[in-house]
Amino acid sequence: MTSCALQAGLRPAWTEWLSQRPWSLFVTLTSKGRTHPEALYKRQAYCLNKISDALYGRRVTRRGNPIEHVTGIELHKSGWPHSHAVWRMPGVDLADQEQFSLAHWQEFMTETGGFVWLSRPRSQGDVVSYVTKYVTKGGELILSDNLSPAVDPSPSLLAR
Repeated sequence: MTSCALQAGLRPAWTEWLSQRPWSLFVTLTSKGRTHPEALYKRQAYCLNKISDALYGRRVTRRGNPIEHVTGIELHKSGWPHSHAVWRMPGVDLADQEQFSLAHWQEFMTETGGFVWLSRPRSQGDVVSYVTKYVTKGGELILSDNLSPAVDPSPSLLAR
């Protein structure tokens, strides 16, 4: 089996496993200029911590960021990295502007160095499928350290 075929076989498994979680937010992140993918990811991590501080308080964030995420990073044809991510923010109602303002956080994140688009997912499966396409496109898929084991991987899922 070729590497491409193996990667293509993994995408449905990743999609199935990740779509079991109730993702709160879909995030697109780019840079103003050429940057390293790690720098782009660190920018997201900085924003995640600031959002966590605002939502849950600094004491909670210092013990471990409660926001779960899966981030896919790839390079544009220009060579500049961009990322798409799904975030799960436990206990936060994104429909309530008092709890979370998409416009405010989108502006905050954009001011850190590039375009950002935040949106609530319409379909959990479609958003997860979009993020996991990076597995098959040769990009990088990063899972947050606190990603909950909401679904125990079955032997059939691991064998795909």
